[in-house]
Order: sequence, then structure tokens, then C-alpha cells
Amino acid sequence: MFGQYSNICIRGIASAVPENRVDNIELAEAYDTKRIKRQVSLTGIEFRHICDKHQAASDLASIAAEKLMEQLCWSKDEIRVLVFVTQSPDVRTPSTAMIIQKRLDIGEDCLAFDVNLGCTGYVSGLQIVAALLNNIGGKGLLLVGDGKYREPDECMDSNILLFGDGAAATALEIVPEKNFCYFQKTDGKRHSLLTRPLNGKLQMDGNAILLFSLTEVTQSINDFKTHFQLREQDIDYYIIHQAQKLIIEGIANECKIAAEKVLNSYEDYGNTSTASLPLTICHNVERLKEKATVHLLLSGFGVGLAWANVYIEIDTQNILPLIFTDYYYED
Repeated sequence: MFGQYSNICIRGIASAVPENRVDNIELAEAYDTKRIKRQVSLTGIEFRHICDKHQAASDLASIAAEKLMEQLCWSKDEIRVLVFVTQSPDVRTPSTAMIIQKRLDIGEDCLAFDVNLGCTGYVSGLQIVAALLNNIGGKGLLLVGDGKYREPDECMDSNILLFGDGAAATALEIVPEKNFCYFQKTDGKRHSLLTRPLNGKLQMDGNAILLFSLTEVTQSINDFKTHFQLREQDIDYYIIHQAQKLIIEGIANECKIAAEKVLNSYEDYGNTSTASLPLTICHNVERLKEKATVHLLLSGFGVGLAWANVYIEIDTQNILPLIFTDYYYED
């Protein structure tokens, strides 16, 4: 499914991670298992930032949103849409977006709700907020984030070494003649390949996910560029969901993308799920700011199974450096 939203501008992006940093190599040494040591080497994920027992994804998303609105000098009364894409809500009900609305002191004239999506959530979230703003006008906030990937008390599941906590805020606004194009697909028949039951542990068929990434995801990037007639010179950088080194490098090789055009963050933060794409943008802010405006092709894929791409333009002055915080809200 290909599409395009017109008259929508991405004004800025801010991302936040916990201060608490875990060293995967030290962790592997502590458990002294060859399998875990080998996984750290293959995935390339050396460090992750993990929420402590008081902190949640909503705290990180709220802090990122506060900093971004301050940067943009946005009035809280101008926000008409607040969408929080997460698989780590604070409560079952109501939507955590409503809790964040209260924290940010945004008025009642605002539509606020959660969306349960994983690694394609950022691309889908951009579509949702853009569609709503095209109807009601004003300004919108897309918040994404997941958290609480804490270490188990008794045993080490090697999947844990993949995931870090993080969140991001993106500001969108109606602006004539600005647009972005996207691609989206979902295959619920394969939902069980990457799933987490209620009150259960993450279950993942790693080989199937790798094959999916190197086939459907790779094909979708090539088809996306062909469909929208994007040339290599039209794309400053590619940002691929930060699943792990093996997958990112495999996709880049299959798509014949030059290594210097692929931005990464997995080494220091791991797979941050819904926040993976915007967090990588903020992690590479100094490199991006070598130009006043950048054009980025983002590719998200994972739980669902789902895969999605988006081509965006953004002024680099409103990409904030990554925020490190141990702050949490006492609602």
C-alpha cells in the first residue's frame, strides 16, 4: 500500500533514553555462556539504556515532548492531536496518551489516544497524525516509546540483550506544499513469529524474522524508491529499524545502499522498538546538521508482522540531541 500526505510538515524531533546504562559485554561475562557472548558479537549491541523501577516509556516520551515544544516555542493550546504509539502503556485504561496530556498541561480541545504497534509504529503514527490534522487543522504530537525491558532475576534470556528503552516526540503541522510519502503492509498470518502473550515472555523465531527482513523488507525499500521515482541523490540518509547489526547490514547490502548513507544507533541503545527510527535521527544529530535540510528514507519492520517505509524532509535545526534522564513523573 503506497500513499502520500500533502500539506504536512515535520517540524522537529526529540528523543530520550534512561540514564541507566547496561553493558552487554559485562553481562555476558557475568553469565559466562558462549551463546550469550556470541550473540553480543553477532548483534553488535554493546550497550542498552534501561528504565529503573520507577521510570516508564511515558516519562521519556513526556520529557521529549516538553523539550521539543520549548524548542519550537509552541503553545500548549495549539495541540489538537496527541498520539502515543507504545506496547508499554502505564495502565490498561485509559490511554496513556491522556496521562501525558495532563502532564504537558494540554487543554481539552485535543484528541489523545494510544496505538498498540511495534517497530512500524513510527511510520504508522506519522500517517495517523497527518490524517487527523488534515481534517481538523492545528498542530500535532506523535509520541512513540517502549520501556521496562528489565533484566530477569534468575535467568538470562538472550532475547533480553537485544532490547533497550527509549521514547521520542515528533511535531507535525499543516504547511502548504509540504508532503511525505509512505508504504505500509501487514501480514497477521505470521503474528506468532514475534509475540508476547499477556503476562508472558517475548517469543521470537529469530531465523524467520531474519528471512522476512532480507526478503520482504528489502523488496519494499526497492519498490518504494521505484514507485515514487526516488533517485539516490534524493536521499541523504537511510535509517533502518535498529533490530541488530546482522539485519541492518543485510538489508543495506541487498538494497545496494552505501554504508556511509546508513545511520545507526544499535551499538549504544539496542533495539528500542517504536522509538528506533527517531532515536537514531537524534543520535546522529551532529552529522545531520552538516546540512540545513535533510531528506531521509526510514524503514520500520517487525511485530505483526508488519513493514513500512516513509520518505521525509526535515530542517535539522529542530532535531534535538539525545536526552539522557532518570526523571519520572509522580502523577
